[in-house]
Amino acid sequence: MATRRKFLAGSVSAVAGVLATSTSARSSTEVESSVSETTSLCGEWFFRADPDNAGVQQKWYDGHALGEGRRIVSVPHTWQVEAPLVDYRGVAWYWRSFELPATGTPESRRDCAVRVEFEAVFHTATVWVNGQPAGEHVRKGYTAFTLDISNLLKWGQTNTIAVRVDNAFDQHMVPRGRSSDWANDGGIFRPVQLLIAPKIFVERVDVEAVPDLASGDGELTITAHIRNTSGESWRGQASFRVAEEEEPLTVLTGSPSKASVKPGTVQTLTLQATLPKAKLWHFDHPHRYRLEFSISDGRHEHRFSTNFGVRKLGIRDGSFHLNGERVRLMGVERMAGSNPEFGMAEPAEWISRDHADMKHLNCIFSRVHWPQDKRVLDYCDRHGILIQTEVPAWGPDTFAGMSTEPDADVLENALEAPRDDCS
Repeated sequence: MATRRKFLAGSVSAVAGVLATSTSARSSTEVESSVSETTSLCGEWFFRADPDNAGVQQKWYDGHALGEGRRIVSVPHTWQVEAPLVDYRGVAWYWRSFELPATGTPESRRDCAVRVEFEAVFHTATVWVNGQPAGEHVRKGYTAFTLDISNLLKWGQTNTIAVRVDNAFDQHMVPRGRSSDWANDGGIFRPVQLLIAPKIFVERVDVEAVPDLASGDGELTITAHIRNTSGESWRGQASFRVAEEEEPLTVLTGSPSKASVKPGTVQTLTLQATLPKAKLWHFDHPHRYRLEFSISDGRHEHRFSTNFGVRKLGIRDGSFHLNGERVRLMGVERMAGSNPEFGMAEPAEWISRDHADMKHLNCIFSRVHWPQDKRVLDYCDRHGILIQTEVPAWGPDTFAGMSTEPDADVLENALEAPRDDCS
């Protein structure tokens, strides 16, 4: 099955990076290889609540204008765990400075696409880099988003980033109304990082891996999303290899395929392959493979890696089946945010502790609200737990005041949650 789908906890392990270059001359056949680079922006940020919604007018995105009311918090962070702000629904600001990795030459840096990835901000985020607008993510508080900030950065200098966050109850989104059944903890409550890659890079890879139960082989459908942020068309080749996750043992290599991407677009490339005598993912032995997808134009190469398991899920005669075996889905509902010390800004240690307890109790299934933290998905996939996630639309408040059809803006907002979660 594909990663990050309903009933499946998967991990998409993106690595982003700087294109390695050298000042020495290169032959036309020499390939510059790029395994992408990730730089964490977690840790200390300045924070200030903005109950009067004055920050934009007073240019708080400059950072220095935050004034004496600012203080240091540690991101991931939610202000709902702080006694003075536990019931605060409104606007607050985050700001920090950061340095770019000193990798490569000035020429190679200009060939980079630099994105900032927020794994979740509840519920609306507006972002500035070096005092300039970078983009926004509106009324979608549980899903990740990335912004291309390449043209806003200053290589070799200190850069700044500011985020205006709004968690006020909003009638044009789900969850709707003043319900807290779906947690609405305000803040940058999941990790933040810079993703640095060449201007043409593999943005995402989806793997659908279904076993042929008769032959024992795994049938793979590999869908790669290749983005071209340059001003010129790109042509090259795409290839992949599959290895055991825990061992450097290659079990499948794909033949090179032609690929092309127009400037400023994303091209989807789908490849089919058969994994001989595949080891199946099961609750008791959650075997996973690692797929490395590469693109190259003869001079530059970019690689993206993801993990996947080979499994087949189905319903037959009113029962759930995994790989043809009838199984009983024993488990519990685990709701993030229940620890009053962390709220929704859960550290990895707490996520691992809770799910290790579940596995110790022989839980093989968990029902959860809202799209989950990818650290949750990776833990469950790695340890043999299936997940059912829900769109945050439930209860009478969701459709209050509407006719026989949902309001168009609320319906679209509800549909965007699963779309974002699969991107």
